[in-house]
Amino acid sequence: MPHLFLEIEWEITIFSILGGLGVFLYGINLMSDSLKKIAGSKLKLILEKTTNTPLKGIFVGIFITAIIQSSSATSALVVGLVRAGLMTLPQAVGVIFGANIGTTFTSVLISLSIGDYKYPIMFVGAVMIFFIQNKKVKNYGRTLMGFGMLFFGLETMGDALKEFSTLPGYVNLLSAVSNHPILGVLTGAATTAVIQSSSATIGILQTLYNNGGVPLVGAIAIVLGDNIGTTVTSVMASIGGSSQAKRAAMIHVMFNTIGTVVFFILIKPYSMLIEWFAQVVGITDWETSRFTISLAHVGFNLINVFILYFFIRQMVWLVSKIIPSKGEILANEIALEETLVKESPDLALENVKNAIGNMGNVARGMYEFVYNYAFTKDAKELEMVNQCEELLDDMDDKIHNYLVKIGAQDLVDRQIQQVAKDIDTITDVERIGDHLNNLSEFFEMRHEKKLGFHDKAREELEELFEILRRTLDQAINAYINMDRDLALEVNAREDKLDRMVKKFRKNHINRINDKTCEEFEAGFYVDILSNMERIGDHCNNMAINVLTDDFTHDDQYY
Repeated sequence: MPHLFLEIEWEITIFSILGGLGVFLYGINLMSDSLKKIAGSKLKLILEKTTNTPLKGIFVGIFITAIIQSSSATSALVVGLVRAGLMTLPQAVGVIFGANIGTTFTSVLISLSIGDYKYPIMFVGAVMIFFIQNKKVKNYGRTLMGFGMLFFGLETMGDALKEFSTLPGYVNLLSAVSNHPILGVLTGAATTAVIQSSSATIGILQTLYNNGGVPLVGAIAIVLGDNIGTTVTSVMASIGGSSQAKRAAMIHVMFNTIGTVVFFILIKPYSMLIEWFAQVVGITDWETSRFTISLAHVGFNLINVFILYFFIRQMVWLVSKIIPSKGEILANEIALEETLVKESPDLALENVKNAIGNMGNVARGMYEFVYNYAFTKDAKELEMVNQCEELLDDMDDKIHNYLVKIGAQDLVDRQIQQVAKDIDTITDVERIGDHLNNLSEFFEMRHEKKLGFHDKAREELEELFEILRRTLDQAINAYINMDRDLALEVNAREDKLDRMVKKFRKNHINRINDKTCEEFEAGFYVDILSNMERIGDHCNNMAINVLTDDFTHDDQYY
């Protein structure tokens, strides 16, 4: 055995493993990203419209994850919809369950003999990318290219790993995973958490198993750990979100963790079951067949979903106790029920009021993220701003369509006026989001050019931010509660805001003349003030809708 150690060309072998791994990871990401672009915004529409029951959610989760080849992406998308109040927690649970089944589709594909055709697949993909101008066709080409690269990377990596299988130390290391399955669970969890792709981890495992390096028990242990590691993405997507979003992420963690613990306890009987089933379906080389790992992966998720499906209500109850709502409007309280539109327009409008309140919460959160990013270069704050902007657009679209349906009913004048005010108000909140997004872009440019604020300019912005914060909060509360006193306060402060902005513009011009502010600051500071002034205007519009009985923006209030 020792002489085999000397025969390995270490540099070539290690470079082949690293290169193969790199090609494989890039291929699977290219395929996933391209499929998501092909599907586009239809994914959100499918999730919103077809998941009114947990069982439907499971099938939708399977379908979408099989299409985009990423359970992590599906789970993150679901958490985002829950954050926006566009999906209830029980609906989200079903989709998360389905996503865990859908992600097994990749391992099944890898286990088939499609890899024999990797070169023509990549060639066809390249032709579609470089010789056809249609954008959609190019995305299909990128999908094929990624698919072919996936198999090419696996083969390159597999050939190099075969040489390692001759080393006693390597064999002993993999045997340890079999003798101590907890090591496999930890390895699978850590690997998936790092590379953010359970499909990639399973693909690598299938290659190792195909080379005879990992015993079945050890391989199943890694599969179990992989299911824990894949929950990291949904947890990250819930950070900074509502309690409902955090609950959705926690259910994802709970689902995979419970399954892993149960299967880990029964890992040897389960290994024997997979061995028996592999032989039943005619896999003669089950000890090295990639399809054996697919069976273990599919079996784990199917059995886990089947058992825990009957405990969805209990899981929702448990996470609700662990993560309290903290006074937020819960997603299941603001679900826009289609049946109410015809049966009771008043209840439907009350439903809308709650949804607008949730939209206002997102706008308030976005305001704080912009404020934090203005004075600190924290990429997480900017990321949250972008997420809030997307959520506000989604909510505006959904609430607007719902209001149009209400408006099409036989309404009395009071209801007609309310529909008009609600449409106007969600437009104001959405535009506040647009102006906040503009502000984040200005501050991003400032951070990129490493420019500081003039001391006086910073003081002015701090003062303006504080007044606008109070104005935004009061405007939203005034509209939700139809509080005339708050609305009058917002309306009265409008003139003060306008005077402040004019004063700060004049101060800015004086600093330019005195040459005490930097050249770049001279350009973007005016735009910042203008966007902040417009935020105040939209807050005032909401106040006007409270102060007037009929839908109108009277000159005395605007």
